[in-house]
Amino acid sequence: MEQENVERLRQKLEFQRHETRQFLRRLDQEVQSLDAEDTQDSADRCVISVSKESLFERSSQRRTVLGLIEAALKRIADGSFGICVGCGDEIQDQRLQALPWTQFCLRCQGELEGKIGTSLSTKTPDSSKCYGEACGMLKTQ
Repeated sequence: MEQENVERLRQKLEFQRHETRQFLRRLDQEVQSLDAEDTQDSADRCVISVSKESLFERSSQRRTVLGLIEAALKRIADGSFGICVGCGDEIQDQRLQALPWTQFCLRCQGELEGKIGTSLSTKTPDSSKCYGEACGMLKTQ
């Protein structure tokens, strides 16, 4: 991948990291405001509970993406950005433009999702120790 394209994607990732951090701060403020509300009855407490669950889910999803973004920035720094961790091939430019934090080429992503049964595009690299083992399985097939 050309250095100019890597630099453009680095800037995009840094912007997305900044936006994600701001979003997470806003979610934290919303949770705090829900905690500060003086609830009168069980219906109010129920609404607050559902609201907190929704905020927690959104926060969890964004934290996952933030981890992927930070891992991609580390790969840029160490020179391994754009290389699939599954097979070692170059990740297609179109894929990186759409998901700059991706660590797998489309073929490996599909194979891993088929074996694991979940989308790895939203998993943080450190959230599951099966990546190395799963990637090892890909390399031996």
